[in-house]
Amino acid sequence: MIKRIALALAVVMVVTVPAYAQTGQVTQEDLVQAAENRKAASLQLADATFEYDMAIHELLDIEEDLARLASALTERERDLAITRSEARQVAQAMYMRSGVGQLDLFTAGSITEFRLGEGYLDRASLEEQSTLRRLVAVRQSYLDQQEVLDETLARQVVVTSDLEQLTAEMLLVLEAADEEYRQVAAQWAKQEAERLEAERKRKEEEERRRRAATSTTTSSAPGTTAPPGGGGTTTTTTTLAPPPPVNGRTCPVNGAVAFRDSWGEPRSGGRSHQGVDMMATRGTPLVAIENGTVLRIGNGGLGGKTVWLRSDSGHEYYYAHLDGWASGLGEGDYLEVGELLGYVGNTGNAIHTLPHLHFEYHRNGGSPVNPYPLVADLCL
Repeated sequence: MIKRIALALAVVMVVTVPAYAQTGQVTQEDLVQAAENRKAASLQLADATFEYDMAIHELLDIEEDLARLASALTERERDLAITRSEARQVAQAMYMRSGVGQLDLFTAGSITEFRLGEGYLDRASLEEQSTLRRLVAVRQSYLDQQEVLDETLARQVVVTSDLEQLTAEMLLVLEAADEEYRQVAAQWAKQEAERLEAERKRKEEEERRRRAATSTTTSSAPGTTAPPGGGGTTTTTTTLAPPPPVNGRTCPVNGAVAFRDSWGEPRSGGRSHQGVDMMATRGTPLVAIENGTVLRIGNGGLGGKTVWLRSDSGHEYYYAHLDGWASGLGEGDYLEVGELLGYVGNTGNAIHTLPHLHFEYHRNGGSPVNPYPLVADLCL
């Protein structure tokens, strides 16, 4: 398992060497290629995502087994205490009849040794023999139950360790896949800001020359004097934009992401999975999949920190387990496709899992439908 993941990491590291490293200038093609490389990492993690989910399910099964085994062991302890008390009375009665040293009933092999060594069971009544044999059986049942419990606890340790290692490897792959895109997108944003600033200055200079040329032939009319600077300074930002939308939609996770089709799979409490779990590094930006309005913002319960988005097309999307929301985000806010709404986390009942987005798709605002085909088309 780990060997395969490490190989995937090596592949990502090879393909994510920035293409613009020699020229220092990013092209639109570089940005597109970086986004494609990020998608390639998601595909490489498909098998690991399946293994991760299976390990999570196995741990849940183990926890249920441990609860059942602990309860059964408690019952065995109670039965053993009762049977020991009954057997003690039998031993005392046998001692009173025979005068031979009293039987020790508190070690695992005492009944068998006593029977073989002194033949007490041959001289005991049928009822007494039944009680003594029952003590041996109950004691053995208790030991067997304890052994199963110990084996299950050992299995829990192994699965937990494997899961932690797998999680660490997956995060390394996701982080490596994100690094190139962050570099390319940041450089692209910087170049765009510089280009817009240069364009603004060029237009200002053209306007200044035009006015200077006009002033040599005509006098400025009253009230037409332009303010210095040509209208002020343009503010630019370097926020990393998500990949361009496809048919008005974009991937809700603006970063390297790994997920599989887990629709309908069993969950705790008898529930079934009604979304897709999109794993990414903590803090990866989450964005509006479509133009739409924030219906609700929640904090608590199974979903932890959540956002409901209703798109202009009438569909509703549920984002859960967020690490936090975009600064200033509020109910009723209108977001354009790709606009930031929060960050990947593992709040709610996902606190012991890899950071991920639980994403639901409610077509036309109705019951949830499987979102995997939608996000696979947008994100992979």
